[in-house]
Amino acid sequence: MVNAEVIKGVNQLLVDAGVQPRPDESFGDFVARGLGISARQAEVLLTALHDGATVDEAVLKAGVEPAYVDQDLLKKVARLIGTTLGSIASKIS
Repeated sequence: MVNAEVIKGVNQLLVDAGVQPRPDESFGDFVARGLGISARQAEVLLTALHDGATVDEAVLKAGVEPAYVDQDLLKKVARLIGTTLGSIASKIS
């Protein structure tokens, strides 16, 4: 399960990138629309990144065709997830 702080951060990142959430849209659908992938791919991608996979590993696991995804936005999402989880871990330690 993706951490709530990660969800909040990814949501804000996508909004800052110009993607506006739709009423009653699930988080997975919002991310999928923002990245131009399917909802299932978004779920697998986010979970893999949350669990520590590299961007390349997460993309492969999710079955995402890298040529069709905004690589800059994808890297920002991955960086945000890593930073957020690192911050959370340092507070726990």
